[in-house]
Amino acid sequence: MERSRLAQLLAGADEVRLLSRAALGTGVDYKVWPEAVETRRLVSIYERRERGTRRSGQPSLGFAEALDALRAYGGAELAIGFIDDRRRGGYYFQLFLDPEFGSVVACFGVKSTGSTGDLPDS
Repeated sequence: MERSRLAQLLAGADEVRLLSRAALGTGVDYKVWPEAVETRRLVSIYERRERGTRRSGQPSLGFAEALDALRAYGGAELAIGFIDDRRRGGYYFQLFLDPEFGSVVACFGVKSTGSTGDLPDS
């Protein structure tokens, strides 16, 4: 997916979309996988991850709202992707798109608890 197309799909005024779109505009790493994943499976995986994130005190943005959106989504599958703004001290944004890549169904950000120097080189 082209960077400009993803930026269009992230249109919205909520903080997660504003920050993820701004990060994307700076040229950070991003990826959207072409294969769709079963929605039920994603909900289960990210419910566990949200609990772990909350328990560990790791800063996150929009995680609960993203889970609500995933649970409410009526489709059987979703595509996933990410925008990685951690090198700039920002968030790792997890993206969930409809399988036709026509909209971002949900998005949340998780902040790294370590220093940016701990990230592997790409």
